[in-house]
Amino acid sequence: MARAATREAILDAALTIVADKGLEAMTISRLAEVSGASNGSIYHHFGSRGGVVAELYRAGFAELVGEMIPALDERPAEAVVPELAGRFLDWIVAHPTRAEFVYRASTAGVLPEEETAAFKARVMAPLATWFGARTARGEVRPVPAWALDAVVMSPVHECARRYLAAPATFDLRRARPEVEHAVWAIVRP
Repeated sequence: MARAATREAILDAALTIVADKGLEAMTISRLAEVSGASNGSIYHHFGSRGGVVAELYRAGFAELVGEMIPALDERPAEAVVPELAGRFLDWIVAHPTRAEFVYRASTAGVLPEEETAAFKARVMAPLATWFGARTARGEVRPVPAWALDAVVMSPVHECARRYLAAPATFDLRRARPEVEHAVWAIVRP
């Protein structure tokens, strides 16, 4: 396999394993078996099992935030903030395996906390900048940058988790208007 193809095969295998059997089942030997890559290739590309987890987490989280960023425009905050929540939910529905991985990895204690916090701050910088400018205009209440994901988006996270746990019984699209309203309620002045 070519380098890039090997790397992608390993990441795809990791997602497949986690979706099928959970994060605990993702071992180097299982990654090698599912991806067709050698153990040495996995260590070469990622350094460890934790390196695979960290790479998939970073890629998934960046993709999720990237889905939200196009909403950051000059419309009133009352229109933009609910759209951010809606775009987040749309990404969850469109990418349930990646979303499941992002949630599992973030709560499994397998990612270095300081490194993850710095990464999230970089990825979420456009959101923090937009919220900072809107706070200065009085359109949203002051919210520290760290709270944008943990506090402001908490209704989105809860509904996403419920959907991922039981997609057949939790209608995320039906919940969307309530979630959008709840997120706006958290930040409105």
